[in-house]
Amino acid sequence: MAEGKSTQEIREQLEAHLNSPLPILIRLRNLVFGTVKPDNYTRFSFFLGLIIWFIFFLWSILGMVVIKSRHWIESEKKIKVTDMIENRGKELGFEQFVFAERLGAFHTLSIVCWVIVFVGLVMMYRKIYQFIYPFFFGIGLYLLLMWFMLGFGYWAKDTTTFDKITFFLLAAHTGLYAFFLKQEILGKPMSFFGVSEEEED
Repeated sequence: MAEGKSTQEIREQLEAHLNSPLPILIRLRNLVFGTVKPDNYTRFSFFLGLIIWFIFFLWSILGMVVIKSRHWIESEKKIKVTDMIENRGKELGFEQFVFAERLGAFHTLSIVCWVIVFVGLVMMYRKIYQFIYPFFFGIGLYLLLMWFMLGFGYWAKDTTTFDKITFFLLAAHTGLYAFFLKQEILGKPMSFFGVSEEEED
């Protein structure tokens, strides 16, 4: 009888989860971000990083899609995407038909870099100090890939000032957060806003 009730309860819970996506989403959120809400400075740092991450991640996806779909765009929209890319490649010192392939490969690899950075941001939200490894590895690899695959001239001339500033802000502020987190782990809690976690509680 007890086993029958247990089976019935399990069935009802399963049906409830299937009928409503909310419990599943909550469990997924808790699995990724944990159940403990971090302090204000951690949340601020995370959301600042997430906004900048989203900009670069979206740009990488759009760049990859445009490069991969350039022949379709040329045939349907009559926009000579390949010619524009190749002309810019010649100005940067690339041989013919090389720059477009390099650019497409870079955008594809950059998506991987930003996924790694996202893992670091999630770890940062959970206040796991080891977040610095995937985070800085991801943004460092992204920058190195750009320099080695597309050249320093591409970074200097074809990367906007906004991109340079936001990238530097992401790296610098996250480095500052890592310093504060390290101090807290060492028993010296510090808060950017001047409010410790104990005072929040």
